[in-house]
Amino acid sequence: MQGGVFKVKKILTVLLLIFVAVAVGFIISGAFREKTAPFQSAAAAGVNKICNPNNGESCSPAANNPGQSAGQPSQPEAGKPSKKVIAYYFHGNFRCSTCRTIEAYSQEAVQTGFSDALKSGILEWKVVNVEEQANRHFIKDYQLYSKSLVLVKMQGDKQVEWKNLARIWELVQDKPAFIKYVQDEISGYLTK
Repeated sequence: MQGGVFKVKKILTVLLLIFVAVAVGFIISGAFREKTAPFQSAAAAGVNKICNPNNGESCSPAANNPGQSAGQPSQPEAGKPSKKVIAYYFHGNFRCSTCRTIEAYSQEAVQTGFSDALKSGILEWKVVNVEEQANRHFIKDYQLYSKSLVLVKMQGDKQVEWKNLARIWELVQDKPAFIKYVQDEISGYLTK
């Protein structure tokens, strides 16, 4: 009887180890796909539109072609600033705890450092899921390869400059340094 119990325990142990190995493999492959596949596949689709009418953004010809003029300078709408900066946080469907922390720190940096600019419309904060069909163009537009915080300087409806704040990944473990980095970069864009 003891030999039979030992054999059952050994078989259960082996099965449990196989289960754990398969589960870890799925987790690792899922995390890898989450980091690369959505961004690469959408970029390969060649979508290059720069507006999202579903979010109330302007879809003028100038907005659709960054760096290109629509033929005439655009006139800002009454009450809207002619120059502004948009701080985009780009994410996918899967959102790990580090990604959520980056979003939270970024939003805190924007809201605590630039409340007046946000109220006046000179600065906008937007969170965008690039895996939604209407937003996939951002992957190519801003050469995204992971979750990202991107600053975009607008002159009327025309994008004139952008920057991916890549150091957010280095600084995520140091909140004060992260906040300072983001606020310094935004300040630089607002004062240019």
